[in-house]
Amino acid sequence: MRWERESGVGNGEVIVKVFPLSHMLLHIALAPLLIVHSPLRADDWPQWRGPERDAVSRETGLLRQWPSNGPTSVWRASGLGAGYSSVVVARGLVFVTGERQEEVFCTALDVTNGKPRWICKIGESSRHTLSAPTVDRDRIYALDGDGDLVCLKLSSGEMVWQKSFLEDLNGRMMSGRGYAESPLIDGDRLVCTPGGVETMMVALNKMTGEVLWRTSIPDIGPLGVDGHSFPSMVATEVGGIRQYVQFVGRGVIGVAADDGRFLWGYNDLSKGIHIPTPVVRDNLVFVANGYNAGSALLRLEPDGEGGIDVDEVYFLRGNRFQNHHGGMVLVGDHIYGGHGSNNGLPTCLELETGRIIWKRRGPGVGSAAVLYADDHLYFRYQNGLVALIEANPESYRLKGTFQLPGTGGDSWAHPVVANGWLYLREQDHLWVYDVTDRGDVNLVRNSNRPASSRPVVQVLQRLQISAESLGNQHALYRHISDHDNAPALLVHLSDEHLQSGAIAAEVLAALQAVPGPFVLDVAGTEFSNSGLEQASQLSHLAGLNLELCLQISDGGLPSLQSAANLRLLVLTGTAITDEGLAHLADVEGLVALGLEICEGVTDAGCSQLGTMTALRALILKKTGFGTMITKEGLQALHSLTGLEVLNLYGNSLSDEDLAHLRPLKSLQELDLSLLAFTDKGVQHLEPLQQLQKLDLLYSTGFGGPRLTDAALKSLQKLPRLESLNLVGANITDAGLLQLSQLKRLKRLELVGSAVTPTGAQQFQLVSPACKVRLAR
Repeated sequence: MRWERESGVGNGEVIVKVFPLSHMLLHIALAPLLIVHSPLRADDWPQWRGPERDAVSRETGLLRQWPSNGPTSVWRASGLGAGYSSVVVARGLVFVTGERQEEVFCTALDVTNGKPRWICKIGESSRHTLSAPTVDRDRIYALDGDGDLVCLKLSSGEMVWQKSFLEDLNGRMMSGRGYAESPLIDGDRLVCTPGGVETMMVALNKMTGEVLWRTSIPDIGPLGVDGHSFPSMVATEVGGIRQYVQFVGRGVIGVAADDGRFLWGYNDLSKGIHIPTPVVRDNLVFVANGYNAGSALLRLEPDGEGGIDVDEVYFLRGNRFQNHHGGMVLVGDHIYGGHGSNNGLPTCLELETGRIIWKRRGPGVGSAAVLYADDHLYFRYQNGLVALIEANPESYRLKGTFQLPGTGGDSWAHPVVANGWLYLREQDHLWVYDVTDRGDVNLVRNSNRPASSRPVVQVLQRLQISAESLGNQHALYRHISDHDNAPALLVHLSDEHLQSGAIAAEVLAALQAVPGPFVLDVAGTEFSNSGLEQASQLSHLAGLNLELCLQISDGGLPSLQSAANLRLLVLTGTAITDEGLAHLADVEGLVALGLEICEGVTDAGCSQLGTMTALRALILKKTGFGTMITKEGLQALHSLTGLEVLNLYGNSLSDEDLAHLRPLKSLQELDLSLLAFTDKGVQHLEPLQQLQKLDLLYSTGFGGPRLTDAALKSLQKLPRLESLNLVGANITDAGLLQLSQLKRLKRLELVGSAVTPTGAQQFQLVSPACKVRLAR
């Protein structure tokens, strides 16, 4: 175990100590002398999703915007073991579970500095831990992936009692990843979900482990499979009946708290593996699932006979709102969460109606775990990016981001905010940041915003229209240029600038008066096909961002053929299909096209894209689910010989299929993450001699390139490479040295690889200009 204390930005003071396991075990004996039985503090985070299991922190006085380099790091600890479980914080300690060499441990760290107080072995398993511990008074309860449940003394880690879900309670898992729920303490009961036929849910005496009642459930529908799923239960009370709401393998169920009797069930969202914890408010239950299952609001009412009736208030299909990982949070009358399978698009919807208020692409990649604190949402993305987003139904406002060190493709542990600090667990490591507002932070400033003295900006501002100089706000914006070198403008419209999906007359007049090239950003609004027709007549329109404009359809795209100067079009998350691409093929001058997570774009549409020979940038990123681009689609792109940027993340291409990349010799940036190919497929990249950035990320949860040292023989033949992502690759120390021939390499991502810290140091001795990121 290693911990590092950081006393602030800029002073460079770092203290490092190493605690071998034998040293940590010594802390078990010493702990009673070291720990005072302090009361639970108001801002502690003692269980999964916080004090009320709703992912809501009651803290105030936190940062309203993050500094440009992120919040101040306080301390970090290593040696926690492999795991996706989040931490809990209570009584001056931080608790976390992890697996090391097929043994599972629960570790207590001092909250002030990350030093270990005690460690206790709670089971034996090769599975990564998924379950957060639960603290109740002077006890802590923890569950490992094999279903070993333990009760420990908070002060010392001493075992009080233990139960096996499989052996003692005849439990059943839905997934081979194991048990994931976090135990619920309710009064004198510990309630859990072993998932067995007669023990779907079980209540135990929290002090002794004695079984108080068991629950079996009837047939509630044909969807799903039997057994325990990933969510954790929540409690609510309806008509005087206290009950536990849980999302099990067959669906959402309600179980009476007093005797464990089955109350109600709902089967319609049972698809794939269920992960998000239900959100409850009195008699309303909001539940969502990934795998394109969707989401629903349920209303519970007493039936007058000691039971509960359940009614579906509304159902949202997967293309409207689904949540794969990360969960949702209810703030006021609105649900916030990440939408998508293997995606985390920040979304706000109205709880009682299901109306989508806003939805955005967001700054990160993959699913996002979310919590709420002090008017803001903390989004922790699967790629390790952490974002602060204002919890405001009026609009989406990003208030800062930073990249968590040592992250790869599976950053799944939920964030925790407790007593002014942000806790982020990343497998074997825990990072802690101070997010209290001390009034002295150097906030992010947008230096691209034009001076208000420019006449065009003054006109736009009078109409409450945001305008700024075009910079790096979007990955594709750099493809906008003007022959006269006039600075391009980025103009943002919101729904208040629209009338029935069209641009309001006064706003349209102001846009017509813009004297130079500009990008119109209407992302996430009700902008419709009628608005497209208006925009196409704007003589200086150089770019159009229609990201997540759900009213846009194929029928509106022909109007863009008259947009004489349109060079960039972003259609991320829209309903555009292959038919719509046929209309875009006639838009002359289009050089950058974003089609990320457009499920209606298939191989057939690539035939149309193949005729757009002026394209320099093409984004075809998918989520790894649903319709994907395959060999036929990639083959149709062979004529795009001027293409410089191509993103194929999450599609379905094999070793042999990658041969169709060979004609694209102008490529400078290529993303092949989550594609199922091997070292053999990398050989087809050798002709791409202009490549500067290459992403080959492998995710434990979703798959991707299976690469070894043999792949490096091909990669070392790409002399212009500056950035290389090999997250999850089976690259060794010896193989890594082959890349020293890449003299321009500046960034190398090796998180989750077989490279050791020693191997990384040896590489940097011969390639000192290259920054290596390694989770060790």
